[in-house]
Amino acid sequence: MEAVRQSYHPLEIIPIFRRIPCSFARDFAYTFIWNGIFAAGFYAINALAIGKLPPLLAFQLIFVISNIIGYSIHFLFSLGRTLGFDAASRRAGGVLQAAYHAGVPIVGVAVGFSLASLLFGWGLDAWLKDPAAVLQILVVSLVISVVLTVIFVWREREARAQVALAHERERAERREREAVLANLRALQAQIEPHFLFNTLANVTSLIEPEPKTARRMLESFIRFLRASLAATRTQSTTLGAEAELIAAYLDVLQVRMGSRLRYAIDVPADLNGFAMPPMLLQPAVENAIVHGLEPSVAGGEVAIRARREAHGVAIDISDTGAGFAATTRGGTGLTNLRDRLRALYGERASLAIGERPGRGALVTIRIPDEP
Repeated sequence: MEAVRQSYHPLEIIPIFRRIPCSFARDFAYTFIWNGIFAAGFYAINALAIGKLPPLLAFQLIFVISNIIGYSIHFLFSLGRTLGFDAASRRAGGVLQAAYHAGVPIVGVAVGFSLASLLFGWGLDAWLKDPAAVLQILVVSLVISVVLTVIFVWREREARAQVALAHERERAERREREAVLANLRALQAQIEPHFLFNTLANVTSLIEPEPKTARRMLESFIRFLRASLAATRTQSTTLGAEAELIAAYLDVLQVRMGSRLRYAIDVPADLNGFAMPPMLLQPAVENAIVHGLEPSVAGGEVAIRARREAHGVAIDISDTGAGFAATTRGGTGLTNLRDRLRALYGERASLAIGERPGRGALVTIRIPDEP
């Protein structure tokens, strides 16, 4: 909110003037336009007062004086920000803040009229002795002060509303992320009971006829359990650790499925340390096994390949199985994965589902670099 207030110019009350980023040149030009608007307004007031349009020379004089006054006010507000008066008035709030925004224009009008009198040689003392001139200064001070105070108060309320809305959105996003993570941990805690029981049943059946195979399956399963349990205790892992988890998972399935399952994992060494949420790849790999390879008598291959992109990493999970139906976007696992990516990264991450060239399915997960 601080940045919003300090970069604000009164002309930004008109939406089109909010499009240009704040800068010294922009604010200087905006003040020139603002001064022209006031000059036109005071010229119109004079025309109404005398019942006819004053000569063009009168407008030129009003325009010059308006710019002298306007840039004096501009300078005083800039000086107030530099010296910390503006921030102090905001901290004080209420009457003191309103008094600051009303008082600066009054001082600026006085300074502007003084500079104008010196520029045109009118003589400030003589001008101040003229009741009509003093009344003119007071009216101009009051008009400018009221206008700027109303604008700054309105802007203050708008800024507070924007900050409150941003905080509410942040809280909503945080609640959504926490809900997604809670659901993830609940699913992780279950560790797919059917996978657990099937694996233990397979190990038991292999102990006597094929002890070496049973041992290999049990070792892979222990690796998988260790990696899974570690993932449940952290909110971040690395692509290398995730690849190890997937390798252990596929090792177990390869013992169970035999030659019907082949797999390849290709993660470049420079991407092993890439930070990512835990258990992000397993739903896509499970989907490839359950819906792609297991229904096929011949089985097939699952390939996981990672590559660096401009703003993050893309991970392809492809299989040579049955592929997706024309009307599907994946099962519940992929739907939950897509929701999780959106909760964690917003629009910066994505999950794309398509066909693998030749046969099978291709799921591409794009994860952005950490901010």
